[in-house]
Amino acid sequence: MKTFILTAAAILIAVPLAARADPVANVQQGALSFTPPATGAVPLDQRGYGSDTPYQRRGYSEDDPPPYGQRRWQARQGLLLSLGLGGGSMYMSTEDARRVGALDLNARLGYGFSDRFQMFMELNTDAAHFSSTGDDVASWTFTLRGQTVLIGDRQGNGLNINFGAGIGGVTYNGGTFGAQDSSTGLALAGGISYSARVARNFALEPEFFVNWHAIPHDFDRNQDVSSTYGLRMNFVWYLH
Repeated sequence: MKTFILTAAAILIAVPLAARADPVANVQQGALSFTPPATGAVPLDQRGYGSDTPYQRRGYSEDDPPPYGQRRWQARQGLLLSLGLGGGSMYMSTEDARRVGALDLNARLGYGFSDRFQMFMELNTDAAHFSSTGDDVASWTFTLRGQTVLIGDRQGNGLNINFGAGIGGVTYNGGTFGAQDSSTGLALAGGISYSARVARNFALEPEFFVNWHAIPHDFDRNQDVSSTYGLRMNFVWYLH
C-alpha cells in the first residue's frame, strides 16, 4: 500500500513538469524551423547585383541623385563655346535717322556653373550699308554677360535670358577717306533665346538680341549712339 501511494505521487508530480516542458520544446523546434514570409521577396539573382549597369548594381536609376556624395555633371555645366549668325535692323545717329538691314556675327566663350547660371564673353559685329551717305559701317561690341534659365529641363532644353555690359565702337568705310574708327563707349546688350539640345554637348539656340552702345566725341559735341536688334542662330558647344 505504501509503495502504491509513493508511485501515484511520483506520477502526479511528473505530469505537470512534462506539460511545462512541451511548450519550450515546441518554441525551440519552431524557431529552428522558422522561414521568413515570401511576401515581396526577390531572389538574389534578380536584384541586379550581377548586372553590368552601375545604376542597377547600386539600386538607383540615372534620374536619381547619386549616392555617397558623388557629383553629377549638369547639362549646362562646363566650358561654353558659341558661334552665331543672323540679321537685324541697325540705327546709327551719325548716318541718318532711318534703320537699315544689318548682318550680325558673334562669338562667345564662357563657363556654365550650373543648369541655372552661365557667364560668357561675347564679341559681336553688325555690318550695314547706309545708302544715304554711301558708308559701309561695322558696329562692334565686347560684353561680359550672365545668363539664367527661365524654364527648362535637366537635358539642357529651355528658355534663357542674358544681359551684360561692356564697350563698343564703330568702323566707317566711306571709300574716300578709307576706314575710320570711332572712340569706344559704354555698351549694353541682352537677349532671349531657346536652347534645343540636339546632342550631349551641342545645342541650337535661336535668339532675339538687342545691342546698344554710345559713340563718344569731343567735349563740344554730343555723343552719338548705335543700336541693333534682330534674330540670330547660335551654335553652342558645352565642353565637359
